[in-house]
Amino acid sequence: MNKLRFAISLLFISFASSLLAQENISWNRSDEANQPQELYLFKSTQSFNLPTAETLQKGDFEFEISHRFIPSINTGIRRLYGIDGPVNMRLALGYALSNKLVVTLGRSNVNDNVDLWAKYKLLQFPNDVIPVVAALRVGAAWNTLVFEQSNGSERSSSDSRNFQYYGQFIVNGMIEKKLGIGIVPSYLYNSYIYTDEKKYSFTLGTNIEYYFSKLLGVIFEWNPTITGFRTAYNPVAFGIELNTGGHFFKILLTNSARLNPSQFLAGEGDYSFNNSRDWRIGFNITRLLKF
Repeated sequence: MNKLRFAISLLFISFASSLLAQENISWNRSDEANQPQELYLFKSTQSFNLPTAETLQKGDFEFEISHRFIPSINTGIRRLYGIDGPVNMRLALGYALSNKLVVTLGRSNVNDNVDLWAKYKLLQFPNDVIPVVAALRVGAAWNTLVFEQSNGSERSSSDSRNFQYYGQFIVNGMIEKKLGIGIVPSYLYNSYIYTDEKKYSFTLGTNIEYYFSKLLGVIFEWNPTITGFRTAYNPVAFGIELNTGGHFFKILLTNSARLNPSQFLAGEGDYSFNNSRDWRIGFNITRLLKF
């Protein structure tokens, strides 16, 4: 019970501090004179793992810290439904080179995976019924952990088999300014880094978000593998999003404990989503930084 009280207190303190921060910073983009009007549909630059077509304003930074707790909720109150850990964690920092181009560097503690990606807003179609925005994200990942090979020798961290590459085409639409729909076809090269043969994965990600208000939304995300390699199960997640100005808090339940794009796109769902006893708790926190 003490653990539960501590967790609730920590969440309350974090939430309260973010509300206070709204006086100093806002996520809302400002309109610049003599500039074409940008179309923004989703409020955040990502759902849980899948990207949205949203970008930042030129010169803005975005810091992310995300956790996926490895024990399932089936561990019960004695391990605080998995929150006692251990955890998979991601840290990332993005920077907007322009209003349409964002570059982000991130790292996950799984295989010491470092990823660098760029997202560019390609097209926008204003429409009174269903406005649409399209973007492209391309990236590379380096699994810097040294692996032991089948012959007993160690693979160098600079070996080409430790590198992965991916591309994602992002299409977002919005219905009645309440229901956001995203389609994210993705290609991952070298999906399974533990073998000599280079594999690939093609997935068709879908993310849906319904906004109850400017503060609260609910998200569903699914990334099925259409063809190619898949590690285990298709990743699925659902949860809530709290928008407090410069912060986004996202709390979710998922069957996947992987965070970096090259791991998530490989179908790294450890358990079937059909069995709710195997779901894991996770969260994303992002902070907009303006200087």
